[in-house]
Amino acid sequence: MIDSLKVFRLVAQHASFTRAAELAGLTRPAVSQQIKQLELHFGLELFTRNTRHVALTAAGQALLPHAERILQAAEGMESAMSGMRAGQRAVITVAASTLPGESLLPRALAQFRAKEPEVEVHMRVANTETVLHWVREGHAELGLVGQQVSDTWLSSEQIAEDEVVLAVRFGDQLPNPLPLGRLRELPLILREPGSATRTAVVDALRQAGVDMATLNVVAEVGSPEAMKAAVRSGVGCAFLSAGSIAPGELPVVRVQGLAIQRPICACWPRYRALTEGQRTLLEQLGAGSR
Repeated sequence: MIDSLKVFRLVAQHASFTRAAELAGLTRPAVSQQIKQLELHFGLELFTRNTRHVALTAAGQALLPHAERILQAAEGMESAMSGMRAGQRAVITVAASTLPGESLLPRALAQFRAKEPEVEVHMRVANTETVLHWVREGHAELGLVGQQVSDTWLSSEQIAEDEVVLAVRFGDQLPNPLPLGRLRELPLILREPGSATRTAVVDALRQAGVDMATLNVVAEVGSPEAMKAAVRSGVGCAFLSAGSIAPGELPVVRVQGLAIQRPICACWPRYRALTEGQRTLLEQLGAGSR
């Protein structure tokens, strides 16, 4: 039944028998057969499906949290036994967006290692959309992103807060704070779509009544380090996380009427309880941000 429950979870997550088959390495008929076996076992229909739509029935919705708990326990058992066989240390796989991955997490690791010396942390850094995808798909146990997480498949909690500021080149003669109207006169560098920093900036500008189409965006860049290099080279000014700018690295100005605060949040699969090591890591991340 464990294999059938794994397939059931995949179909529920992706609302697709075809996608579940791809992820499970099975044929589409094999996935249908696994679901049929569960439905025969319980005597209940678990999905409504037609050529365009797959959705959980009331019975399927009731089964899902039980299936998650069973699979979590089974996965934990396999992991523990596998580790004992191989003499392996416990591992926490963390996917993080740029700011927590390059600043917050490295600072917290020393304190975490002191508390949990037998636990390894494996880290992957990507933009926010990719991080959330990896956590949903089970490629990472924890995700760290620079925005609130609203996802029916993920639990989350805020562990820190960050401010987004406007970085300028040394020698630029700009008032601080900068009048909001002056923003339209400046060449601007933004993060790429999918970045939480970009989302925070766009949302704040919209709330301040600034139409993005009226701004002079000269470049979209995929990392804070590349953005800072572009600023130093005179390409333009860049909206950057304050946490990504070292003291004295670049001048920053604040824009009148544009306070851009954003949360740093941790997320994990909704029906998977945090392990003791994962909870300790989150506590150190929160402590390290203060």
